[in-house]
Amino acid sequence: MYDLIARSLIAAHYGKSITEYTTVKTLVDDRATFQSKGKVQVEEGWRKVIPQIEKDKDPSLPVLQTGETGKVAKVEVKESKTQPPKRFTEGQLITIMKTAGKHIEDKELEKVLMKTEGLGTEATRAGIITMLKDRKYIDIRKNLVYATAKAKILIQAIGDEILASPEMTAKWEQRLKEISEGQAAPKQFMENTNKMITHLISTTTEASAKWEFTEDMKDSFVPGKQAGQKRQQTSLGSCKKCSGTVVDKGSFYGCSSYQTTKCDFTISKKILGKSITQKQVKILLSEGTTEVIQGFKGKEKEFDAKLTWNETEKKVKFIF
Repeated sequence: MYDLIARSLIAAHYGKSITEYTTVKTLVDDRATFQSKGKVQVEEGWRKVIPQIEKDKDPSLPVLQTGETGKVAKVEVKESKTQPPKRFTEGQLITIMKTAGKHIEDKELEKVLMKTEGLGTEATRAGIITMLKDRKYIDIRKNLVYATAKAKILIQAIGDEILASPEMTAKWEQRLKEISEGQAAPKQFMENTNKMITHLISTTTEASAKWEFTEDMKDSFVPGKQAGQKRQQTSLGSCKKCSGTVVDKGSFYGCSSYQTTKCDFTISKKILGKSITQKQVKILLSEGTTEVIQGFKGKEKEFDAKLTWNETEKKVKFIF
């Protein structure tokens, strides 16, 4: 204990420990560039007195100078696949909205958005996410966020229009702040907003003629909740368990007679990671078997298969 206290007191009178975190680019055989990341201890400082047990992932690098040459000591070829980014959780969406300014290239607008703490406010962010779920733009499964077909269609339709950018929010926040401080006129802000809306409607109307959405996207489209209106359900075929009809119920396909007969016929909209479209359900109900569907994700690898209705077991099964 005495030794620790003594070392701490002595270290307090030592200089700073300076470490450079460095990225080294190495050109091999005048054609292949490799990148190495690590750290170089420039000044040991107080570390002379209190040696640190390093838990840093960055390895130590020797002191290097630009233009130095060396020899390749070992070569190893490793085959691997890049992994997709991890999906966001519902809780992470709040953080992403709060830190939206980090993704803006314009430093001044970034500061504006960071000052206003990103998109929405503490009081409205949770409500925005609830609205996205109610309107079927996102789907939450096992706390992970998935964009629905409706969201993908909207994103593709909007494209690169400024209305969808954090920069637009930052500019509005900046102008509203100027209005509150008497540095800008509210009337001019409203006039510019009206012009922008007119322009967006005009360009979107023209662009709509060129919109092309995949059949899978269109078949998977689910309208959101509409206040005071009951969503019209399209019949996909006859129920395999009763005399009812199968309809799209939003998150799954089910029998329309459930309320009266308690028929429990259902088909999941997602089977082993693959979206099942309305078109595929129609074929299954009318012909008993779908066409080959590609991309089911098994425990070890992906596989292709048909879906069929097993009359004996009263459930959907695979045909390989």
